[in-house]
Amino acid sequence: MKKSNEHIPFVYFGTPDFSVDILRIMHDNDVTPDLVVTAPDKPRGRGQKVSAPPVGVWAKEHTIPFIQPEKITVDIIQEIADMAPAGGWELFVVVAYGHILPTDLIYSTNHNTLNLHPSLLPRLRGPAPIREAILQENETGVSIIELDEKMDHGPIVAQQLVKMDEWPPAYPDLKKKLTETGANLLSRTIPDWVTGQIKALPQSHEDATYSRKFSSDDGKIDFDDSPNTNIRKIRAFTSWPKAHYIVDGNRVIITKAHLSKGELVIDRVKPAGKEEMTYTEFTRT
Repeated sequence: MKKSNEHIPFVYFGTPDFSVDILRIMHDNDVTPDLVVTAPDKPRGRGQKVSAPPVGVWAKEHTIPFIQPEKITVDIIQEIADMAPAGGWELFVVVAYGHILPTDLIYSTNHNTLNLHPSLLPRLRGPAPIREAILQENETGVSIIELDEKMDHGPIVAQQLVKMDEWPPAYPDLKKKLTETGANLLSRTIPDWVTGQIKALPQSHEDATYSRKFSSDDGKIDFDDSPNTNIRKIRAFTSWPKAHYIVDGNRVIITKAHLSKGELVIDRVKPAGKEEMTYTEFTRT
């Protein structure tokens, strides 16, 4: 049995900013993977310059071995197994990797595979739980599950509610809170899971709800909708698909708004081709 203060050999699967932010905090907590699996380099940003994903950049900076397979094949599974220390990998940890892992890989470690998901499962399974929570929920949190062959379906190992100063929160604020909470929860959970101090409990699948993939049209504000619906959209879509409306055929992005006496008040906007400004300034132009 591993003691909590002993190093636990594990592999971390992740790709985007959310995943690397989790990894940074875990590393600060002295919970660091021995191998990272992330997505291949690809064109990114406006210039479409080929570059590594955030998790790959982090691994390189910290001299941690990493691989970037196009897909998880039998050969990749064998490669990961060959890189294990004596006694094998204790577990895998998956945070926003971007691909469903094959069953042969999930159960190939001493303690299977843990997955961090930024919602209170079984609520908001799927690809965009943070934005969906702002749009639909009145609270949210993080869940650590024992991964199985279905998306966000496995038994719950640990959960934690997050407390926000106001609801609905803006997406960056909620994401930051979920990141910090999730990383610290993972850091505490991994040693307890490996030493058998935690037992996973099945999810209540009949209570499951789902988040969606969003399109650019989802960010469009309809002023005939309720003020509550629109403030949720504005705070959920601070980045793509940005909350916006159309004036004289031009797109106006709403960057900040609030409710006053139950009515929507727009504070700041960014008209197409112009700098961000107050809504008062915009109405004078």
